[in-house]
Amino acid sequence: MLSKHYRSIPLLATLLLCACTTSQNSVERHARHATFQLAEAHFGPDTRTDISKSTKAAIPFFEQFYQIGKKDRQDGLTREQAQQRVNGFRSPDFLPESEQKATMFNQSYTADSPKKQREILLENAIATYWDGYDGKP
Repeated sequence: MLSKHYRSIPLLATLLLCACTTSQNSVERHARHATFQLAEAHFGPDTRTDISKSTKAAIPFFEQFYQIGKKDRQDGLTREQAQQRVNGFRSPDFLPESEQKATMFNQSYTADSPKKQREILLENAIATYWDGYDGKP
């Protein structure tokens, strides 16, 4: 009787693992990753980031980069030309630190660490761009 229970454990484990995995597209993955990184970079003990809502709010931002990468590939840009565009994303004029805000209770506040936030957003946006360029879902 006991051996029957042990035989069902691998099947149960497989079903649980399959149920827990969700297929996210590139935009959703990078939005979620950036949200977790931003939440970790925020050290306010009196606030907590709502990962789900923040991820949903970030998706349109990252979707732009994915679509730009996809369009650049369709327009025939070479990898070197695409890299030049990415270098433009890294320009200080692109996504300025001074314009970064945090919103809480419908009030906008200056971001805690704008340089760190810019870096997190930019790295994930660039990764999303390359996924669009390379045609990764």
